[in-house]
Amino acid sequence: MKMMRLIAALAIPLLLAGCLLSPGKFTSTLDLQRDGSFTFTYAGEIVVTDTSSPPAEFAASPCYDETTSDERECTPAELSQQRKDFDAAQAANKDGEGMGQMGGMGDFGSDESITELVDQLKKQEGWKSVRYRGNRIIDVEYAITGTVGQGFAFPLIDGGGAVMPFVTITRRKDGNVKVVAPAYSGGGAGGDMAGLGAMAGAAASPAKAAQPKPEGTFTITADGGVLTNNTEEGPTTVAGKSVLTWKVNSRLEKGPEALIRLAAQ
Repeated sequence: MKMMRLIAALAIPLLLAGCLLSPGKFTSTLDLQRDGSFTFTYAGEIVVTDTSSPPAEFAASPCYDETTSDERECTPAELSQQRKDFDAAQAANKDGEGMGQMGGMGDFGSDESITELVDQLKKQEGWKSVRYRGNRIIDVEYAITGTVGQGFAFPLIDGGGAVMPFVTITRRKDGNVKVVAPAYSGGGAGGDMAGLGAMAGAAASPAKAAQPKPEGTFTITADGGVLTNNTEEGPTTVAGKSVLTWKVNSRLEKGPEALIRLAAQ
């Protein structure tokens, strides 16, 4: 519940900005070495949820007799004033959306803007292949090597685009490594992030097609001991390394979590 509340709080500005990314069908791996280096991969779909609201249409409010309080037909002057008030409110909302975009929160409400996102990702390190399939689905192949001391989050968008990470890697002061993948879950409405996007998208436009739910596998291979994890089977040992595997589908209520002590510590 605490994780869900945190994700919901962080996702609010993203929903207002009109964009939320979530996994579709995928395969993802994380290989942790004893020296603190790692290799992370993600191959599959990234779904762009359109949470923007459709343009509002003007609808006149009822007018009432000041003496009897009975509803009456509005005068042309009253209708004109209502229209002016409506236009002013729409302009204020549009300005608010613009401020959100200036703050670094991208708006990917159209195919054109998603194509621009794809072009941006192609320029970043780690994105081996990025292709917009259509229907708000991006096919990607991502692989990168780094060190846990620097921390890691996937995905990130250059230029300050605010995106909820699928996976984070954090090294604690005691040297242990925490891996959390809140987006790799299919519980309820399709995972914490997919669920937020689906709810917002449905509220914005009931006619929008349901977005794909996260479905795939996440495997951690670690040259060290697994202190805690939330897999069903627990760790196995392969070639002297600890291996954790999560099968992500509609039955996985909570995303993968693991705390690992590397062998070199």
